[in-house]
This record gives sequence, structure tokens and C-alpha cells, in this order.
Amino acid sequence: MVVSVGVVLGEVAYEAVRGPVLGQTVWPSPRLWRCYGATLEMAAAATVIALVLALPAAFALVATGQRWQRTLLYCLTIIPLLTMPSIFAYAWILVATSHNAVIAWMVKAIGWNTVHAAPLQAAWVLATWLWPIPALILAASFKQLGARAYQLACLDASPARAFVCGALPVMRGPIVAALAAVFALAVIDSTVAPLMNATDTWSVEMLASAAISQGYRQPAGFLFWQSWPMLCTIVILAAAAIPGLRQMAHWADEADTADTGALVSTGSVPWAVASLIAAGITVFPIIVFAVELAGGRTPPMEAIATAWKTCGNAALATLMVAGLSGLATTAMAIALTDDPRWPQTRRLLTGAATVVVIATAVIPPELTATALVSFYSNRWISHPGWWNLYENTPLVWVAAMVARFGFLPVCVARLLNRRVPQDLTALAMTDGAGRIQSIAHARLPILWRGLAAAGMMAACLAISEAAAAHLIQPAQFFGGSLAVHVDSLMHYGRQSATVAMSLMLIVPAVLIAALAPLLARLRGVGRLPAKITA
Repeated sequence: MVVSVGVVLGEVAYEAVRGPVLGQTVWPSPRLWRCYGATLEMAAAATVIALVLALPAAFALVATGQRWQRTLLYCLTIIPLLTMPSIFAYAWILVATSHNAVIAWMVKAIGWNTVHAAPLQAAWVLATWLWPIPALILAASFKQLGARAYQLACLDASPARAFVCGALPVMRGPIVAALAAVFALAVIDSTVAPLMNATDTWSVEMLASAAISQGYRQPAGFLFWQSWPMLCTIVILAAAAIPGLRQMAHWADEADTADTGALVSTGSVPWAVASLIAAGITVFPIIVFAVELAGGRTPPMEAIATAWKTCGNAALATLMVAGLSGLATTAMAIALTDDPRWPQTRRLLTGAATVVVIATAVIPPELTATALVSFYSNRWISHPGWWNLYENTPLVWVAAMVARFGFLPVCVARLLNRRVPQDLTALAMTDGAGRIQSIAHARLPILWRGLAAAGMMAACLAISEAAAAHLIQPAQFFGGSLAVHVDSLMHYGRQSATVAMSLMLIVPAVLIAALAPLLARLRGVGRLPAKITA
């Protein structure tokens, strides 16, 4: 944690307090303000669309009685969030430029290629990537808060009306937190907007500023003073989300013994509608890429072979970094696991560290990468003449991924940790188990499945991360970021190898989405080993 999250916050604070660099103006230029306003409008549209897309899935997840139906819908819901966002943008680019008469007619009918529609197109693509956040939070919130209000409203209204008018109002805290998360992720994404030709956005300007910052002695400080309006926006969003987050944190105090499907009985119609929407969003890029490969000049297998030959080293390097990132974030989550019987000082430190990890995750990725590069390329850390920790190894790249996605296993561990029976840990400590033994033998048997799912998700997100990896991938390592490489190729148009690699990038998301709900469902109350209970 120290070499990742600590370095990011420490380096940004150290360079920022020294003030703007020579010649830098604190007040952004008129162009930056225009980009700022356009980005907020795009993010607001994406947030509204994401909520609209999420409502059917959220309702179906709590209204469906069959476990296999809920599991399938969970998988379809998770996949977009674990997929590189530019995948969706590239699929729409291929559709918008298709020479097929039917597709061209449909594109014209929906007005996709309308002049000046790029910001709205980017908002739609961002929404198809981020809608799982409100969907999952709404479903969990319904189980904890909205079920009773829904059942009462059903006495006088239809199930759909009861959900909207009865359950949603009592779930406003978590809903605000979910929408704040969607808005924050939309404003800091720097891959979708340029692909959709919405170049007058804040994140695109920050990528250019991050490249310029390397010419200054305080690159992180320069980028901080360039991006302070967006940082203030993120702080406001975080403040708005705090009440909902506090409410959600208490959900884990008691195990939820009620099955979501047993709360209501609405038949299979809500599930069918939600599944069609979720599958349409999830399968859309797969179908587009498959059709493009089948109808291209290059045979599909040859295109896949060319893609692997072109991106093989990058794929291996990215998988290595993703694996290390998943392990590192899981280890960090275990290290921040606390116990009510531990000293108050230690518990306060683990709580503060958790807050710091979450705060670092919402920092713009350009600032995260710039801070790490500034620190690890320092002469006291590396020797530029013959060996450099930043340029020759993937460790700094891994540190960036931990800073970006470490919050996921940490939050999962903190929430599940509250469900560990206190009698279990008390018995372990009574029998002489220390802090490490208490975690290893009393807590991890209960936490490991949720931690494994969260660690795999963090690894999958590391595969898809392009914004930070663009600035921090090691120049002299055997391979760079696959996401950055594919994202760059997407700007060159319709290439069989790019289409094949884009299709291959969806595979990890599908696998993780299939495994994560199964692992999460397997969690249960473990037993102390015989050496403790004896």
C-alpha cells in the first residue's frame, strides 16, 4: 500500500503544496472551462442513461425467484463493467461506418451520425459501460431497505409502479452514491470521448497536460494545478455519496437471510425484459466483431494469428501485471482487515487506510500515473544511466493498478469481515491465537471466496485500464499495455487484427463474470480448525 497509494498521495501533496510551476496560471484557460462544462454535460447524460438502463435489471434481480435466472442476469450485468470501455466505442464506430445496406439504414434511422452528436454518443457508450454500478447497488439496496416499502405499495399498485414509487424513495441514499460513482467515472474516462470524436473534453486535455508535465521538475504538481476544478468536482461527488456509503456499510452488520427471489412473485416477464436489455448491451460488441471478422478480407483465423503476433508480448506483459495486481490488492485487503478486539489505535489506522485507498481510486488516472512516474524515476530511487525501476520493470505499472483498483478487494473484505461471528474470533483468541492467526484461521475461511472474486475483478480491470497505463507502461520491458496498444489501433479504423484483438479482450471479462457470482454464492460461515478448537 505504501509503495502505491502512499506514493501517489504523498507525491501529489509534496509537489502541489509548493505551488504552480514557473509560468503556470492557476485559473484555467477559457478553452479548459469549455471542456470542463462539456464533460459535465456528457457525464450527466451518461449518468441518466445508466440509471434508466439499470432499473429493469435491478427490479428483475430482486423479483426473480429462480436462482439460475438471477445468476445469469448477474453475469450479464457484470461483464460490461469488466470490459475495456473503448470496446463499446469501437463497436459503434464499426456500425456507424458499415457498408451493409441494412445496418446503414438503421444507423440513419436512429440518427447516430448526426452532426454535433459526438458528446451524446460518448454519453451513451459510457452508460453502456457503467450501468452495472447502479443496477447492482439498487438490487442490494432493495433487499436491505426497499423490500418492505415495495410489499406495502403492491397492495395498491402494480409491481413496477410499486418499485418506482414505493421502494426507490426509501433507497435514495444508496442511489445517490451509485449515481455519484457513475458520474465520477464518466468525467475521468479518457478513452471513449476521443474515439467518439468528442475531443473537447476535460480528460483529453488532461492527457495532453500529462505529457507536457514531464518537462517540468514538478510534474505531479503541474498536473494538480491544471486539474483542480475536476478534483473539486470529485470531492463534491464524494461528499454527496458519503451518507449512502455509510448506510451501505451497515448492511453487513447482520447476514441477509432472506432470498431476494422470495420477496415478490412477478413471473418471468421482468427477468426476460432485463435479460434482453443486458444481453443486448453485453453481446452487442461481440456480435459486431464476429460479423466484422466473418465478412472481412482476412480469414478469421488469420486475423486472430496476426493479432497475437502483433500484440503477443503486450498480452503476456498485461496478464503478468494483472495477476500481480490481483494478488497485491488481495494482500492489501487482508492486511487492512481489523477485529473489534484489537487496540483502538490500530483500528483507527486501518479505517483511515481504507478511506485513503478509496479516495485514491477516484483520483484522475493521469494524475495517479504522473505522481508514480515522478517518484520512481527520481535519482534516489533509480539510476537513469544503467537501470531504472520505472522503465525496466513492471512494478510501477502494478503500483498504478493497485492504486486504481485496490479499493474493490478492500471494500469487499471490510464488508464481509463484519459478518464474521464474534464468538468465532473470541474463541480463537481465547485459545491463544494471535492477530495473524486469528485472521488466518477464523476470518479467511469465511472471507476468501469474496476476496478471490474481488481480486479477479481487480485483475480484469487492470487488463482493461488504458488511461494510467498509457503514461506508466515501462519503455524497456518486454511488453507494454495491451489495452493501450489496442486503443491506439482503434483510431486507425477497420483492421482485422484490431477487431480480433478487441474480441479477445472481452474473454477475460466473460470468464471473471461467470466465476465471481459463483464464488460469492459459496461463502458461508466457516469453522475453526481442530488445532484451535481442541
